[in-house]
Amino acid sequence: MTDHTPNDLTAGLTNGYSPTHLYFAYGSNLDAEQMAYRCPGASPVGPAILDGWAFRIGARSYATVSPSSAPGAHVWGGLWLLTDGDLASLDRYEGVRGGLYRREVLEVLAPDLDGTPTDAIVYIENYDDTGWPTEHYLDRILVGARHFGLPSEWIDELAAWAP
Repeated sequence: MTDHTPNDLTAGLTNGYSPTHLYFAYGSNLDAEQMAYRCPGASPVGPAILDGWAFRIGARSYATVSPSSAPGAHVWGGLWLLTDGDLASLDRYEGVRGGLYRREVLEVLAPDLDGTPTDAIVYIENYDDTGWPTEHYLDRILVGARHFGLPSEWIDELAAWAP
């Protein structure tokens, strides 16, 4: 994984010659192989936590997150640094134009960035329903979660979504 410090990210997010975006992945976009195909300019930053949200699988069998007031509710994920082209590509893959997902900027906590709250782009499904992932899709999520070194307890929670 590429090492980034908060100053590196701040510079990357604001410089004029290489526009970049910080993106929080929690589903199959955790998987480095998938992201290399979808977003060839993306660089992994490290793990992050989205507090006050819950992970779920929607009826179309894809991951999403929902706000949650449950005590201790959180979602582990991975941060990627994206180019403008990568972001446009993700918009297509996530079905933003067709209304499947929307893009929001939410605050995440990144241990590799000294736990400092950081704004990141998060894709959220526009439907409030629940389903089950396909085996292949869940495998991509689990491979990506391990790639980012997410806690074993979280990986076990993800694995429990197996159909």
